[in-house]
Amino acid sequence: MGVGIVAGAAAAVVVSFGAFRLHRFMQGIRAYRDMTKSKWVEAPPDFLRLRDVAVQSSALRFFRINDEVMGGKSSSTLDLTKGSALLFEGHINTNGGGFCSCRTLGDAAPIGLQDGSALLIDAAGDGQRHKMTLHTADSWSMRTPSWSHDFEPSPQRSVHRLLLRDFIPSRQGGVIKGIAPLDGANVTGLGFSLSLYTADGKPNPRFGNGPFRLEIYGMREVEEEA
Repeated sequence: MGVGIVAGAAAAVVVSFGAFRLHRFMQGIRAYRDMTKSKWVEAPPDFLRLRDVAVQSSALRFFRINDEVMGGKSSSTLDLTKGSALLFEGHINTNGGGFCSCRTLGDAAPIGLQDGSALLIDAAGDGQRHKMTLHTADSWSMRTPSWSHDFEPSPQRSVHRLLLRDFIPSRQGGVIKGIAPLDGANVTGLGFSLSLYTADGKPNPRFGNGPFRLEIYGMREVEEEA
């Protein structure tokens, strides 16, 4: 009887300690979220040009999310170049993590994309395999999938055509099978990332420790077959 009571008390202590650690972990995530969301960079007014010229794209304000949120050591910065490009650069450290990303604030309302579209991404970079991400809910939601498409920006500025129907859904790093294709009308936010895994969940062949650089000069939505 006494042994059972002691064992039960010990189990309760373990559970309580685990709950305390989880609480502290979630507190850290919220603090990181609030900090990084306060350090946004606003893209130029014509950064995203929509198919429907009657619809004015809302201001796109980007903020960073790195593996620091889970204890990693990668770092990044956001800025605008003299040529009005969004400059996302930093340093990947695969010890304890391995990703850097940036996303838009204000995921409450659709940004104006249409179904059956493609996005033309005017970019220059480091030749690594980056991802563009599209979101249909708050960027911090753990339940709603995000959608990704790989592209490899070279140092020479060029345009990359990404079909909305080719974006791949994932949740917490795992690819999701068997759900309906992305509807552009539901997209509320967008971003870019460099990580250990490609959009289809496979190891990124060019990923590793070291610097990265991505310049986005703008994006244009066009009809899929245009």
